[in-house]
Amino acid sequence: MQYVDTKSTHNTNARILVLTALFAALTTVLTMTIKIPTITGYVHPGDSMIYLGASILPGPYGIIAGAIGGGLADLLSGYPHWIIPSAIIKGLNAVPFILAFYIQKKRGKSNRIINPLSLTALVPSSIITILGYFIAHLFMKDWAYAVAAIPNELFQVLAAAIIFTALGFGLDGMKFKDRVLK
Repeated sequence: MQYVDTKSTHNTNARILVLTALFAALTTVLTMTIKIPTITGYVHPGDSMIYLGASILPGPYGIIAGAIGGGLADLLSGYPHWIIPSAIIKGLNAVPFILAFYIQKKRGKSNRIINPLSLTALVPSSIITILGYFIAHLFMKDWAYAVAAIPNELFQVLAAAIIFTALGFGLDGMKFKDRVLK
């Protein structure tokens, strides 16, 4: 019979749940509090927390954190009509980073947040944001508004990518994943 350390498993599961809640909260707070106004909305650092959480958390936890954080920010900011589109888009934003995480893990190199695959994941995640909000604007507003909002979304994904990369390098320097998830 093989011995399974249930205490270690419970500690790891608790850490993952706490980190999921933390990244959902960070996404919410950074989306709501730091806003750069634009013609069609605002730009915020909340998306960088989605990227970071999905690069650290296993499997669906990054998706859950992004969806809850994005939807909750809209609810608490007084934009309840955006909860569902934001939750879907922000949850999908996490998917490329989760795929990068699992590919790195399979290669035995999953202890780094910033790596070639996580940087590559910025591209499909950015496309998801731009296309997702374009479609949402089509349904909620009109064609002209959806087109006019594209520069806002481009600025949003660029700002989030820069913040994610800077924070990721800093956390990698501290060996964050090794310390928190092991």
